[in-house]
Amino acid sequence: MDTEYQFTWVDSDVSLAAMVEALQGEPLLAVDTEFMRTDTYYPIAALIQVASPDSIYLVDPLALSTLEPLRCLFYGEQLEAIVLHSCSEDLEVFKTLWQAVPNKIFDTQIAAAHLNLDRQPSLQKLLGILLGVDLPKDETRSNWLQRPLTDNQKQYAALDVAYLLAVYRALNEKLELLGRVAWVVEDCQTLTSKYSASIDFDNLYQSVGSAWKLNNQQLAVLKSIVAWRDRTAIEKNRPKGHVLKDATLFEIAERMPKTRSDVARCEAVSPGQAKRFGDTLAGLVSAACSQDVASYPKLLDKPFNRAHKALAKQMKDVAEKSAAALNMPTERLASRKLLERYAKAKLNDKPIPKEMAGWRFEVLVKELNAVFLAYQNENDNSAA
Repeated sequence: MDTEYQFTWVDSDVSLAAMVEALQGEPLLAVDTEFMRTDTYYPIAALIQVASPDSIYLVDPLALSTLEPLRCLFYGEQLEAIVLHSCSEDLEVFKTLWQAVPNKIFDTQIAAAHLNLDRQPSLQKLLGILLGVDLPKDETRSNWLQRPLTDNQKQYAALDVAYLLAVYRALNEKLELLGRVAWVVEDCQTLTSKYSASIDFDNLYQSVGSAWKLNNQQLAVLKSIVAWRDRTAIEKNRPKGHVLKDATLFEIAERMPKTRSDVARCEAVSPGQAKRFGDTLAGLVSAACSQDVASYPKLLDKPFNRAHKALAKQMKDVAEKSAAALNMPTERLASRKLLERYAKAKLNDKPIPKEMAGWRFEVLVKELNAVFLAYQNENDNSAA
């Protein structure tokens, strides 16, 4: 690495307190995290990088007795925003550490997409485009839990936040010219809301692929065993797939085995899984099947593109046209999933997604509403 970055290594309660005191009053902080998540449900925070305009700090969470002063800094009212890049995983780290995520963030990847610098540009790409800086990525797959960290690891970690505030300023200047700062703030708030939400165990089954193929009783089984799998993963701090994969759960729901030996006969269930979980799964299946029929989940809709192919294409065309007019990637304006959520809400006379009620309403939703109304009228006329 050609340039060496000066940083303060924070590995004691005293040095953490000094860092927090030095950064009090800063309106913006650049933040990044390094973590490991190979065989755990929760990410293990291995390093937290924090930068102000003139200082870089590398915080070692493994060496500290508490991170409470850092939480107070990140969640303090005096802070205008924490600047991060592609921050979904960072928010998961914060949620794991503090059971909450900061509510004032600025994600430079989201901002860059609003400027059509790419759909999901890497920090490396943004540094090249905006600042002419070449960011090496040679330590991306390092073992960040090892101690001591190598000098290269520390330099890489420092570099990840060294230019982040400069990137923020460059992006913000361009956003102000286009009148899109509020758009980015809104999208960042949507992201923090997503990671602030608690797990809805009762509805997890709906995200299992092909669940729409199951009947009501099979869905009752799937609902029960998916909730059990996720709770087990959380309790044991193991990845969900290490407990049972979605495909395995789908087969169990489809076949509804009611004894341990029946569970063992499922193709996707390994002998070890049958031994560990066979009795539990058989019990869950039996309990779900013995429920009152009225309590079974409703059938799930077919994939939207199959059930409403013409409407899906019309909405996609509108989104692409609107995105082109805004010089913005279509995925940033309206992803396929967001369009589906909008259409399902309209079809069921429910409120449209919150993301559609903000800045997207004027630039997209009004035209989508017209398309939906025409589609509905056409279907009504066909039915008549």
